[in-house]
Amino acid sequence: MNESKKRCDALKRRCDALKRRKEYLEIPWTNMRSKVEPSVAEKSLINHSDYLSGQVITASAADISGEAVIRTEGRLVEYTYLVIAAALEYLISFTFPDDVKIKYSDSILIVGGEPSGVELAAEIAVNYPDNKVTLVHDRPRLLESVGQKAGGKALLWLRSKNVEVYLEQSIDLESMSEGDRLYRTSSGIEITADCCFSCLDRPLSSSWIRGSELKDCLDNDGRLMVDVNLRVKGQLNIFAAGDIIDIPVG
Repeated sequence: MNESKKRCDALKRRCDALKRRKEYLEIPWTNMRSKVEPSVAEKSLINHSDYLSGQVITASAADISGEAVIRTEGRLVEYTYLVIAAALEYLISFTFPDDVKIKYSDSILIVGGEPSGVELAAEIAVNYPDNKVTLVHDRPRLLESVGQKAGGKALLWLRSKNVEVYLEQSIDLESMSEGDRLYRTSSGIEITADCCFSCLDRPLSSSWIRGSELKDCLDNDGRLMVDVNLRVKGQLNIFAAGDIIDIPVG
């Protein structure tokens, strides 16, 4: 099988998985690297049946009632113990077109300076050093969710690779039309870019819990409150893990 056919087959499999969100696990931390190295994307999808020996139910949860999870179509999944590991809202993105887009763009704009935005800027700067990369972030420093020292080091490194960084600026991407190449920041700075990537924070996938019996277990940010054993507040047999939890400090 030649390389182009392999890539086409991998793209078809990936797109199908992204549409259905069912049989495959996508390794999220490979996403930015995949945008500049498509072979990584081919390895980032793992069939659930390859690592789970139990029953895999491909459905979305809509509610929790008593000792069962209610699926969107109304069917019940009973449990003795429940672990809620919902992460961030899933946004469909197709890595292979992104790779082509980056490869054939002279100038690239990245909006968002938290880990995903910084990582993408770094990957492009290293793999396509002749491309003009601009990063716009609405906070006083990069990587605010990580720490001041990390943000400072990231800024120095990106600038050493000729990445142009604008802090305390934002861009209203919703007002842009497909094909637009001129972007304007909140302070009026105009940036021309052949393509743009939004790396803004994604919302938590907890909206379905707000109408369930666990609604009082959510904090103001929509995270499930858990104890040091990851047991959901006030529950005996319900646990949570991942991005959706509010880990107690101390």
